[in-house]
Parts: sequence; structure tokens; C-alpha cells
Amino acid sequence: MSRILIALYLLLCGAIAFRMFVPISDERQFSQTFRGEVQQRVKMGEGDRKSVLPMFKQVAEEFALQPEILRAIADHESGYNPWALNVEGKSYYPESKVEALSIIEKNKKKSFDVGLMQVNSYWLNKFDLSPAKALDPEENVRLGAWILRYCLDSYGYNWRAVGAYHTGSAKKHPVRSKAYAVRVLKKYKVLLDKSEQQIK
Repeated sequence: MSRILIALYLLLCGAIAFRMFVPISDERQFSQTFRGEVQQRVKMGEGDRKSVLPMFKQVAEEFALQPEILRAIADHESGYNPWALNVEGKSYYPESKVEALSIIEKNKKKSFDVGLMQVNSYWLNKFDLSPAKALDPEENVRLGAWILRYCLDSYGYNWRAVGAYHTGSAKKHPVRSKAYAVRVLKKYKVLLDKSEQQIK
């Protein structure tokens, strides 16, 4: 009997914690307060630039993620090119941030992905972030980490969450989501194995 009561208590605590930390509705997701919190999160660390690997580690810690999953997404999305762009399916690899911003300006009414984590313009609009801000490597990784954390909280620790990072919803595009997740998780496993070998 006491085991059943303990199990019920733990389930109740888990449900309360879930309701506290996972957005319940679209209104709560994108309220002004919520938007401000994300903007502040993205701006953290400004002026304290890190080299690539420490930067991924630092951002991963902020969002309770493994750096290897962020690196796997960046590798797959941009090949670690901080100025990489994708405009409605067409990829661009500018030589500089200035060149990248010029391409965005010419295509600002279209859907586009920017930077290391290929953050979509949808998120920039939701959080009122400029393309210049989103192209900053550290802030781009931080915004990508926030999106991934949101997907994990929404779908759980499975391929659907990683797929939703790419498609916006694993439910709307299950085949595309799964194909993306398989490619990213393959890179993630290789990076994780390397990290574990370095620790030994």
C-alpha cells in the first residue's frame, strides 16, 4: 500500500513540475513576458566570446543539454559555418557577416535560416530579434539551444524532439522529421563516443 501511495505522490509532483515549466498554450508561449525572457537568455554572455568547443559547452550547460547534441545539429545544419544561410531551400555560404546580412536584406520577406544552428526567421520574428543579432555565433547557438530545449520539453527525449527542431512539428512532417533526426543522432553518437574516449 505504501509503495502505491509513494508512486502516486511522485506522479503528482511530476505533473505539477511539468505544468510549471512546459508552456501550456500558444498565448503563454509567446507572451511579452516570455518573449522578454528568451531575449534576455539570448543576450547572456554578450562581450564574453568563447572559442567554438567551450562555447557549445557553456551554452549546453545553461539549457541542461549535452554539448554533443548541439554540435551535431550545427555540423548537420551549417557545417559549423557561422554565416551559412538557407532561403526557402536554397543554401548560401557567404564569406562574412556583412555578405550574409546583404543576402538576408534581399530576401527578408521570405522564410530563411541563419547561422551555425540555422535558426529560422519564424523564431526571429517571434522574439523580435534582428538577423544581425541572430547571426552572432554565440547567440545563434544559444537560440538554437533554447529551441531544442523547448522541443525536448514538448516531445520528450526521442527522435520526435530532434526532428521538430528542423520541421517545427514532428506531427506535421513525421517522415521528414524522422529522416533529419536519424542523420543528426548519427553525428551525435560519433561525437559522444569521442568525448567519452577523451575522458577515459
